[in-house]
Amino acid sequence: MSSLAQEESRSISENVTWGQRKRFADGKVNLPYKQFLGYRKGADGFPEVVPEEAIVVHRIYTRFMEGLTPGGIAKELTADGIPTPSRKQRWQTSTVESILQNEKYKGAALLQKCFTVDFLTKKKKLNEGEVPQYYVENSHEPIIPRDLYMQVQEEMIRRANLHSGAN
Repeated sequence: MSSLAQEESRSISENVTWGQRKRFADGKVNLPYKQFLGYRKGADGFPEVVPEEAIVVHRIYTRFMEGLTPGGIAKELTADGIPTPSRKQRWQTSTVESILQNEKYKGAALLQKCFTVDFLTKKKKLNEGEVPQYYVENSHEPIIPRDLYMQVQEEMIRRANLHSGAN
């Protein structure tokens, strides 16, 4: 009986995986809204901007370009009592870095960044070319203008090179 149940579980998992990959191939974007700052699921099922959260996202990008580090921005947001994307009180440097690097804020989406390796353990792995990825431009309304997003990415590389001693 247990082997039948396991086989049924594997079959369901494969069907769900196929459906997800088909949606990715069709360019359909799905965000983890409960832990994603600036967007909520709209009535049409697509991401819609949450204006009061979008202000925080703008602030993060602006403060970074004004010279603050992600750690400095995290301290500022915590001191100002602004909740994190997962509604916690204390901001982490990694959360700010994630927001600064996430292409979804410019209205694009890289789909299938990670995938499930084992349907039993639900273990996920970062996609390093094992399964196809899909990049969708203009998939939803941007919060950050494309040029500002690109400036931030260049500045992050510039700062990383400064710290690593590269020219």
